[in-house]
Amino acid sequence: MNEVPLFAAPGASTASTAGGGLLEVMLALALVVALIAGLAWLMKRMRGFGIAGHDRIQVLGERALGPKERCVLVRVGTTDILVGVSSASVTTLHVFPEGASTEAPPAPPAANPNAPTFKALLLRSLGK
Repeated sequence: MNEVPLFAAPGASTASTAGGGLLEVMLALALVVALIAGLAWLMKRMRGFGIAGHDRIQVLGERALGPKERCVLVRVGTTDILVGVSSASVTTLHVFPEGASTEAPPAPPAANPNAPTFKALLLRSLGK
């Protein structure tokens, strides 16, 4: 009868299995880290997903006033509020009455469409 031993002899282990085990552990660790990074990215992209009433506050526009200061126009329900945001605080600057237009004004039309271009003025000043 050929019996298969249940346990290998202590001298029968090889160095290749130790290297293979280390490779498997490193690959599993890389897979777990990649999974965590992927889930963090997904949560950041779908920040408002599943929150009821998440459209009650809308940011209509913002303008940087300095490196850490900005001016933000926010609509809460039907009220538009202009707030100043800095690294230390958030301050209400103005509350617009309901029905007030906070849309950007149209761009002014060109004063004179036949005005010379910068290139033409430069060439003329150089005498060319």
